[in-house]
Amino acid sequence: MNNQSNGIYIHLPFCIKKCAYCDFVSYENQVEIAAAYVDNLLLEMEQYRGEQADTVYLGGGTPTALPPHLLVRILDGVKDCFNLADDSEITVETNPGTCQKETISALKKAGANRISLGAQTFVDTELSAIGRIHTAAQIKEAVLAIRAGGIQNISLDLMFSLPGQTEESLLYSLEELIALNPNHISCYSLTLCEGTPLYEAVSLSKTEVPDEESDRAMYELICGKLKESGFDRYEISNFAKKGYESRHNTKYWIRASYIGLGAAAHSFFGGRRFENPATFSDYEKVARGEQEREGTSLTEKDAMAEFMFLGLRMIKAGVSKKAFFSCFKKELDKVYKEQIARLCRLGLLEDAGDILRLTNRGVDVSNSVFCEFV
Repeated sequence: MNNQSNGIYIHLPFCIKKCAYCDFVSYENQVEIAAAYVDNLLLEMEQYRGEQADTVYLGGGTPTALPPHLLVRILDGVKDCFNLADDSEITVETNPGTCQKETISALKKAGANRISLGAQTFVDTELSAIGRIHTAAQIKEAVLAIRAGGIQNISLDLMFSLPGQTEESLLYSLEELIALNPNHISCYSLTLCEGTPLYEAVSLSKTEVPDEESDRAMYELICGKLKESGFDRYEISNFAKKGYESRHNTKYWIRASYIGLGAAAHSFFGGRRFENPATFSDYEKVARGEQEREGTSLTEKDAMAEFMFLGLRMIKAGVSKKAFFSCFKKELDKVYKEQIARLCRLGLLEDAGDILRLTNRGVDVSNSVFCEFV
């Protein structure tokens, strides 16, 4: 039994239509097997019965592609199986094309108190270019539906470096997004993943995406605009009004324990990282206890590296030297003496006494900084 409060991630790999850039484990037009999938989720939960939890996150896929009664059944199962804190953050991802007031009302009644809405852009031609099923008008309708359904804590996702996107069109999307007054905003640069339709289209020169210099300019535009609009950048890709940081996602960056349920879900639990198989048939075997999950126990070296490259994603909080010593009984300045000195000399890292954090320049080349600790 794990004595700390875990995060619970539940993967619902169902979509009406898979986006052109998506390489997540998700499947189109298979909602008819969702009831059987939920049966397996409830079985898998039993393997963790009695564990403490204070965040729950239903992600996908598109959770709201499922009928509301199945989502309610999942949340009821979580409440029955886990020792859930009274003030738990319970988030459900949704798509503007599948977001209805009735669904939100049912989710709220079942305990959901936070919605993450995948807006991505407010320009219809850009939405079409990345294969989204909704329009810009539907984003606004979805936000109204969420609030009318009784959930006020709303996070919106925005993407940049999209095909055909310019700084001007990005600024328009930012202004439209801010006008909807969300509590939290996640901003992600488009990643071209091999095997996706968009990757193929770019490879064959059928479409173009902004270059690296334009990508950085767009990120700086986002940071500046959101800062002046009252959003604090607390993580490289995440911005929040005071008190509305994502408690669940923060667990990933501070290496807190979380349990992943569902096909392809990842866990960090009991000092091990492990994952469920992606196919429905193999996942069913895991859920029924007939097949082992693939995973590994971290070495101290791996754990220290994770502590650094995950913690440095937290822009303000950074990495605490005291916390490092508490965790590993070693002094961070000695373990990574050369790396820290070099990165500080290059102006990529700031040493503020107990805290190490990325500089603005460091954020721009964050992947290179992280590699120094691996």
